[in-house]
Amino acid sequence: MRPTRPQPAQARQRGAALMLMLVIVVMGIAAALVGSLSTTALKNARQETTAVALAQAKDALIGRAVSDNNMPGSLPCPDTNDDGSAELLSGNDCPSYIGRLPWKTLDLPDLRDGSGERLWYALSTGFRDDDSARPLNSNTKGTLLIYRADGTNPLTEAGYDAVAVIFSPGSILGSQVRSTAAEQNSAANYLDIANGRNNASASGPFIAGSISDTFNDQLLFITAKNLMPLVEQRVAGEVKRALANYFSDNGYYPWADNLLSGGDNYAANDKTNRGWLPRDAAAGSAPDWAVGSPPQWFFDNQWYALIYYSVAENYTEDPGDCDTCDDNTLSVDGVNGVRTLFFMPGTPIGTLTRNVENLSHYLEDSQNRDHANDLYVTPTSQAADRDRLYWLSSSSIWKP
Repeated sequence: MRPTRPQPAQARQRGAALMLMLVIVVMGIAAALVGSLSTTALKNARQETTAVALAQAKDALIGRAVSDNNMPGSLPCPDTNDDGSAELLSGNDCPSYIGRLPWKTLDLPDLRDGSGERLWYALSTGFRDDDSARPLNSNTKGTLLIYRADGTNPLTEAGYDAVAVIFSPGSILGSQVRSTAAEQNSAANYLDIANGRNNASASGPFIAGSISDTFNDQLLFITAKNLMPLVEQRVAGEVKRALANYFSDNGYYPWADNLLSGGDNYAANDKTNRGWLPRDAAAGSAPDWAVGSPPQWFFDNQWYALIYYSVAENYTEDPGDCDTCDDNTLSVDGVNGVRTLFFMPGTPIGTLTRNVENLSHYLEDSQNRDHANDLYVTPTSQAADRDRLYWLSSSSIWKP
């Protein structure tokens, strides 16, 4: 007896069923793949939004500090009531040194992180915009310590703790509640704890923790190494302008303060051509600085006490009658004819506390800190936060 062959209709049905099953399997795999890709794409998009917002905030804070007309380098108080504006001082202090980023004060759009939350911000007390924080200059250090994810090893370098920290709080976690106004203004409902470090603490220490089910803060910070080189560029511009105005008014440049101890309150010493830039330029018959040149904040924040200055004998009040001059002109990198020059010091290296009597705390090249001659060199280090030389050539052009 012959075996029964499947009828054509049955074969077609079985084939269709197999095809349908294959289509279902393929669609399932495709759906899973698309879902995975969509989740990854969404996560990446949120991360990109957060990174851009943090970077914008950092740039705005640095720009605000550099351009401030009361205390260049200072920063606004945090926003504690979520209205976008920096809080006014309470006495000599900010009402709180942690709060939201004052985006309106910084002329920013309403920045949000990838979860739709506004950024938070912590400020080092020494950088508040109040007269009681003076002097604020390159010697001023941040005090906000930040740890790596392990909570043990610092992320900030020794001696370079943060001036300000900007936080992306991320979405709500654990027991955090963000319903009422009071809850929305509590840092603990936005900033997290990891390995014993609490980012909701106003003065730190803070932690750049690993993202997990219990921690989703992301942060960016500013140190004096980021900030002060830009502030120093502004200060250098004011010094150039003040020296130009002084020469225009008098036909010569002021004498220097030769007492490196600053014991004479940084007053110019008659017939002394190198030392600290004088706070009081009047020496002998030479007059003081013109009013407003340099500006008052320059004196209030004691920038003169950080700036090493020299003037060539031919451009002093009494050419030929200079007690400390080496030659008629100054020399930079072997080029003579330099009229006057000065150094901006950069930030103190590491944990160093500067001693005004020790030029090596301000100038790194041995030739530049030789207080007995008028031969100078371009600083070897080109790092942004190291000392910088500005000099006026024989053709009256400032370099750089």
